[in-house]
Amino acid sequence: LCLPNLCENGGSCVPQPGDYSCSCEDGYSGSICEIDINNCDTNPCLNGGTCTDGVNSFTCACAAGYSGDICGTDIDNCDTNPCLNGGTCTDGVNSFTCACAAGYTGDTCSTDIDECASNPCTHGGTCIDGVNQFTCNCADGFNGDICQNDLCSPSPCENGGTCVPQPGDYSCSCVDGFVGYNCTIDLCSPSPCENGGICVPQPGDYSCLCVDGFIGYNCTIELCSPSPCENGGTCVPQPGDYSCLCVDGFIGYNCTIDLCSPSPCENGGTCVPQPGDYSCSCVDGFVGYNCTIGRYLCLPSPCENGGTCVPQPGDYSCSCVDGFVGYNCTVGRYLCLPNPCENGGTCVPQPGDYSCSCVDGFVGDNCTIEICSPSPCENGGTCVQQPGDYSCSCVDGFVG
Repeated sequence: LCLPNLCENGGSCVPQPGDYSCSCEDGYSGSICEIDINNCDTNPCLNGGTCTDGVNSFTCACAAGYSGDICGTDIDNCDTNPCLNGGTCTDGVNSFTCACAAGYTGDTCSTDIDECASNPCTHGGTCIDGVNQFTCNCADGFNGDICQNDLCSPSPCENGGTCVPQPGDYSCSCVDGFVGYNCTIDLCSPSPCENGGICVPQPGDYSCLCVDGFIGYNCTIELCSPSPCENGGTCVPQPGDYSCLCVDGFIGYNCTIDLCSPSPCENGGTCVPQPGDYSCSCVDGFVGYNCTIGRYLCLPSPCENGGTCVPQPGDYSCSCVDGFVGYNCTVGRYLCLPNPCENGGTCVPQPGDYSCSCVDGFVGDNCTIEICSPSPCENGGTCVQQPGDYSCSCVDGFVG
């Protein structure tokens, strides 16, 4: 009965008493193994997978987000680390969600949130965006997280100082004589000037107006102590300096020059110290500042116009004839012709000279000075001419 083999699909024919049976290969059934067993009948594909029957087998076409022979494995969509900038990934079915770190947004946390969008910086400050933060670059004279602090309002500068805005800070422009961050230091209180000096405020400083005889920044240097004057000179304080009052015969800033050493007097003359100078006591027959003019001073006679030379110790004099005067009788004769007296004055001849007799109200050698012009009388008084003088006729209430 098993010849030929009637079993299909590779089944084996098994003889039986008066019959046969078929032993089927896996995946087949039926009396002669003609039926292909449907392996998808048990719905082996999970999570919505689609089953495709095979010979003693099946395959599963998995829905999105699943894998495995029977689609039992949920694919981890976070394996690729899709969340950026520190975001935390949570797996879903064929999806994921990102919990973004502070300061970021978007499906994959790729967008930096602009914290400057709300213009948080005040008073003209410039906003600089950061990650979940911002910083403010403040205008001069302002500070604070959002530039909320006006550093010059109210002004921190004292003693009349002016507040000047600076980047993130301020400075104080102080009035003369004050310094310090807030102009709190009064340079003249207490006064740094010593020895009676007066403190004078200056821009950012001070100066000292020293009394006579003292100098130095704080008037600490006494110019006359010790005395710089030599040879017995006396130190005299002056404004910012000193002078030396020298004894006779010495000169120079510090009395260092001895005018008689060596002696400037020639021809045996003796040097005689004088205040700030010297003189020469000449021997007979010599004259001149330094006794340089020779002896026999009357030969030839220096006297003119008939004058007679009279020898003197170390000098000479001239005895002039009538009508001539002067050291050498050089002033002309007839001294009253023409009349040298002005303003009506009368010329009076004198031996070798003349004098002027002035009218009331005029004085002077030649009557040139008018006593009442301009009037010396004050407060409305009237000048009254007198012989060689004047008097004042005062208005009521004034005397003198």
